[in-house]
Amino acid sequence: MISSILVSEKNSKDLRRLLLISAGCSVFCLVFFLVYDIFSHEVRSPYMTFLFAWPLVLCVIPCALLLLIPLLPGPSLISSLLWNTGTAAVTVSSLLRGIFEIAGNSSVYQQILMNAGRFLLLGGFIMYAAGIIIRKKAQ
Repeated sequence: MISSILVSEKNSKDLRRLLLISAGCSVFCLVFFLVYDIFSHEVRSPYMTFLFAWPLVLCVIPCALLLLIPLLPGPSLISSLLWNTGTAAVTVSSLLRGIFEIAGNSSVYQQILMNAGRFLLLGGFIMYAAGIIIRKKAQ
């Protein structure tokens, strides 16, 4: 039962779809920064400036690597869900931190969201690694 949750076959159709969605999110974040920058009165935050990098580095590049390198196994559903949710949480937290810094304010909830995103990313990575180990033992 556990092995069916942790191990899945590489589905290139799902990976391509995730790659396109993540690339779209990255482009949206870049456009959001550019529009927000026009109205920010020359006040900038690195969290807002590099907002586009979170979905690019955490989703687009790993999906591209999984598609281009045939030896890498595909992620299971649970590891993919944890990873994608963590990426979304880190991206939204960075957006909030950028807005708060530009406004000259702060919030403890932004840090909680960032830590939750990191925890979800770690969980997704651990589940992916566990799936690889289970697959190796099964062979």
